[in-house]
Amino acid sequence: MVRTASLAAGLVLLAGCKPPPHPVERVEVVAASLAEAQLLALTPAQLQSELSGRLMPDRGFKQLESGSRGVDGAVRLTLEVDAVQEQTNASGLPATEEVTASLGIRRSTEDGVERIALQATRSQAVEGDALEGRQDAARRALDQVLDRLVKEARVQLDARKRDDARLVKDLKSQDPLIRDAAMSALVGRRNRAVIPALVERLRGDDPLEVRRAIGGLVELQAREAVPELIEISRGKDPGFLRELVYALGAIGGEEAQAYLYTMSQGHDQPAVRDAARQALEEMQRHGRLTGPSGPSRNASLAPGGHP
Repeated sequence: MVRTASLAAGLVLLAGCKPPPHPVERVEVVAASLAEAQLLALTPAQLQSELSGRLMPDRGFKQLESGSRGVDGAVRLTLEVDAVQEQTNASGLPATEEVTASLGIRRSTEDGVERIALQATRSQAVEGDALEGRQDAARRALDQVLDRLVKEARVQLDARKRDDARLVKDLKSQDPLIRDAAMSALVGRRNRAVIPALVERLRGDDPLEVRRAIGGLVELQAREAVPELIEISRGKDPGFLRELVYALGAIGGEEAQAYLYTMSQGHDQPAVRDAARQALEEMQRHGRLTGPSGPSRNASLAPGGHP
């Protein structure tokens, strides 16, 4: 009897540790995004139903009754289909249908309106050459995308309820979703303890994660990360370099300024030179210049630059 009582108490304690489901006030679908995703052959109402069907308490959500307003912590979800693309395979393997979708999360807090933007991409092999086979593959990929977005949304919202000390600890979690959510929450709170984790993320191979890390460093005005941002410019294409120079201009500081000057004078791509000049102008406009621009000590790292 004692053992049974102890077990029951333990189960109650575990249940109490599980965060309560997040209330959902509204679920919307960007109808225009489906016009570019005709292969799915879904109406906005059908896609809304697909998403709503996943918002169950065991997945961390509870949908409120229609017309409910003012519920503390209630979120509004907006789903948009970004792309549905067929990926051919030169090796003779079956083609795949790739689906990318974004989920916007919005809720009102004591500090104002909080927004979280998520995106997921999944692919599924096409079985057969007929249109029905392509559509089936796209639908299966969409199912996986929706599952991923709902799971990530729950983890992100759970993180917003944690204190900074717990979030810093979560930066070392084995679960990448928990690490990402901790980074996002700490950046939102302007906690500079997240900077080393963002710098580490710059060294990854996922372009989307690298861009998110750059965005976080810009938001934190992390001038200590400028050397690493300059380092990752090695061998990058002009499109990425333009994004990078704008980010460096937004962060500012002597090292960023000198590097941008080198890029504006010596890069072999006109678009990159123009972007660097614009970034320097923005630095001047916002008072982030530290003095007259001159050659950078990192000039040798500038692709196309002349040391």
